[in-house]
Amino acid sequence: YAQSHASYKLIAFPAILPNFALVSIRGTATLWDLMSDAQLWLAAGLFQLLRDILPIGSLWTPILHKMVSFVSKLESESISRVAFYRETTAFVNYLKAETKYTTVQVTGHSLGGGLALITGSQTNSPAVGLSAPNAMLSRDTFEPPLTKHQLNTLTFNIVPVGDLVPMIDDLANLHQNINCSAAANDIIGCHGSTRSACEIQYTCGSGDRPVICNCAAD
Repeated sequence: YAQSHASYKLIAFPAILPNFALVSIRGTATLWDLMSDAQLWLAAGLFQLLRDILPIGSLWTPILHKMVSFVSKLESESISRVAFYRETTAFVNYLKAETKYTTVQVTGHSLGGGLALITGSQTNSPAVGLSAPNAMLSRDTFEPPLTKHQLNTLTFNIVPVGDLVPMIDDLANLHQNINCSAAANDIIGCHGSTRSACEIQYTCGSGDRPVICNCAAD
């Protein structure tokens, strides 16, 4: 879908899983993508920082999503231009409306993972994000808004230790921390999808799948 604002692919396995579809959303790859990250999650990140700085800032958590929503409405015009989740959500709804696929899931890395968590919640589809920004505080800023129940039951985020991106916004209930072997001074080393895939395979085992890399030495 190169003509679209969002970049995503439909992955299907008609020979073995004829009724299953996976929508994979591309992560941050350009400066425009980085600006999109900042626009969609800026308010949540700022209020997170404020909560951490203020004494007993955690007391604000129950109403923090309302404050994030209010600030986001002030810049609604600029945010609407980077609301790529609207396109991916429309695509998943289209797939689910067809009788060809009875199961549709969504996944993505980084910005793509954040969009996957939003789209999965909006379409009631299971979604897995890798190093994805979260959506608990910003849930009221999306259209349609997300609910805590949707985020806590439909979304799963894989969070590498030391990765700054999945620290943005508050995590939902379902998430998994994984180790990262990057050097302490490598600020983006733990955000790479290849390193995380290696760590998952190294920790969980490969079963009958081919080993894609030497995870222990990566």
